[in-house]
Amino acid sequence: MNFVRMLATLALGISTLTTTANAQDACPGGYTARLGLNGGVQKHAVFRLADLQARGATRVTISFFGAGSFQTKTYIGVPLIDLLNEAVVITDPSRKNDILRKYVSVRGSDCYESIIAVANLLPNCGAQQVLIAYATGDGAQLDSSERFARLIVVGDKQGGRLVSNVQAITVRSAPNVPATQ
Repeated sequence: MNFVRMLATLALGISTLTTTANAQDACPGGYTARLGLNGGVQKHAVFRLADLQARGATRVTISFFGAGSFQTKTYIGVPLIDLLNEAVVITDPSRKNDILRKYVSVRGSDCYESIIAVANLLPNCGAQQVLIAYATGDGAQLDSSERFARLIVVGDKQGGRLVSNVQAITVRSAPNVPATQ
């Protein structure tokens, strides 16, 4: 009986170590030189710094509370809606306003993640300015805390949705919920 208990404890320990190691491998943090756009789009894409710089740049200044103080910063980047329009978000024409069910998950290399509703980006709905920034307002590369690319959400009072070192942009759809009677 003690042998079986010891074997089970050992197996659980190995399983826990493997799970922790896999989670750390999946979210190593640190610098990444590219970001992927995937999910519910017709054209998946990978962007490097030069790819972002080659697109129409937008400059924004944001003020927010973060890291214990009020901050104001200026960024240069590509509007997220431009990247989504280029990738063509897939919608179901049989569903009324299916685009309103879509959202974007933006994840950093450390697996910090923020969600943006696609409707918030559309000019006929929220028209919120959201950027994938690649430079500071004076054109310098982002600093070591922000890395290659950073999600910037203009108008947020807290800096919680700002994702540094963006690694993945994934378009998803809200789950189907059956109607209740």
